[in-house]
Amino acid sequence: MQNPTAIKEQFSQLTDVLQSPIAHLEPDNQSATLLNAKQMLDASAHCCIVVATSTNSNKFKNIKNLYRGMAALKSLQRQLCKEYPPLHASLIGVYPSLESPACVYELNTNADGYIARNVLPYAGSPLVNTLKHLVSKLIGANPAVGGLGLTLYKE
Repeated sequence: MQNPTAIKEQFSQLTDVLQSPIAHLEPDNQSATLLNAKQMLDASAHCCIVVATSTNSNKFKNIKNLYRGMAALKSLQRQLCKEYPPLHASLIGVYPSLESPACVYELNTNADGYIARNVLPYAGSPLVNTLKHLVSKLIGANPAVGGLGLTLYKE
């Protein structure tokens, strides 16, 4: 598990935007991320769990990362909402990367549609755009995002 100081330095811009402590999701160790998030929620009543999705130039690997990241965040969301009933949780998209976010928005809202139409890269090819739209509908996030997050707020 990464130490909080290293995460704060690595994601300093994202921390500033979200105004919340950040836990980095380690796909191989979700239990450590869950424990870290619980500690942050107990200490400050809010936090954000983030995971990078676009890690290299291979499109298929990035789509796989997007799927795995979304599945892991939804699993953590279910676990945390069960443990903390008055918890508010929202999935967010980060573009272009977690280290230098130009745009952070809530998924499955009007903002999501606006960002997809006006901010995220447009391929130009009708086939590629159709595939992106299909992946977005299946996974729940546009494949162009550089990271996903789960914001958590206790009442």
